[in-house]
Amino acid sequence: MVALTVRLFGRFGIFCGDQANPALNNRAARELLCYLVLHRNHPQRRETLADLFWEDSPPEQARKYLRQALWRIQSALRPVADCGGVQALEVDPEWIQLNSCDQLQVDVAQFEEAMRCCHGIPGAQLDDIARRRLEDAVGLYRGDLLEGWYQDWCVVERERFQNELLDALEKLVCWCESRHDSERGLAHAKRMLALDPAREQVYRHMMQLHVLAGNRTQALREFQRCERVLMQELGVNPSQQTRALYESIRDGRAASPGPDSGVSWAPASASGSPLEPLPALDELLKRALHLFAGIETRFRQDIAAAAGRPIEPD
Repeated sequence: MVALTVRLFGRFGIFCGDQANPALNNRAARELLCYLVLHRNHPQRRETLADLFWEDSPPEQARKYLRQALWRIQSALRPVADCGGVQALEVDPEWIQLNSCDQLQVDVAQFEEAMRCCHGIPGAQLDDIARRRLEDAVGLYRGDLLEGWYQDWCVVERERFQNELLDALEKLVCWCESRHDSERGLAHAKRMLALDPAREQVYRHMMQLHVLAGNRTQALREFQRCERVLMQELGVNPSQQTRALYESIRDGRAASPGPDSGVSWAPASASGSPLEPLPALDELLKRALHLFAGIETRFRQDIAAAAGRPIEPD
């Protein structure tokens, strides 16, 4: 039986059933709990935590603040102990550890477990159980991790979960593509573009999905949108692979396997045979440039937010 729910996706929340738990209204205690949740089942040294969360305080004062925060967390977690007699928080003179248990439900833990179960499995080869777990996982992602928090440890974890979400959506898009489920596949692809508008392979998926749905005109429009976004965001043109797909759709040469084949289809060449895989170096370079540009932008946003001033244009 679940006694307590902790949500880290979007705005932080801790709930007893449908009611918010008012026991954790201290900022430092909330931050410490979230850190322990993200590093659950692994012991954390008291000294390390005191330095991380109260680095500007003298060591003795920092240790005092840590003890106070731990007391507040233990009070907030009391429903877990009352429900199953389980102490989710282990406290030792040298270290602290938050343990997973059935009475404590954590959205990031559910998300990560679904990702582990599907690790290494191509999207088109997911069985129905794995596919449903992934769909449930992406449904838990109500927003970026701890929105509005700008601590270094939080920003790093936020980036990691964003990348994991993109990986999960990519698998779901491939699954939908292999099953000719264009409607769901396009919904997942659009969510990917909302996170990363310059992710070129998503446009290829959308072009393929529109063709599978019999909407060739919209498939061609997706290429035009891809071309425009890549130029605006990165100053580059679509890769040869994307252009080849566009040309095969434009010329009516695109071919697809049956819905149960379990493989993604490739554009056909003029002779009717599938195109050989094209070099991906140009796309890798684009993605690398986009990644560094995104890191720079997020860094400037985080600095500006922490300083309480608007972001200055380049």
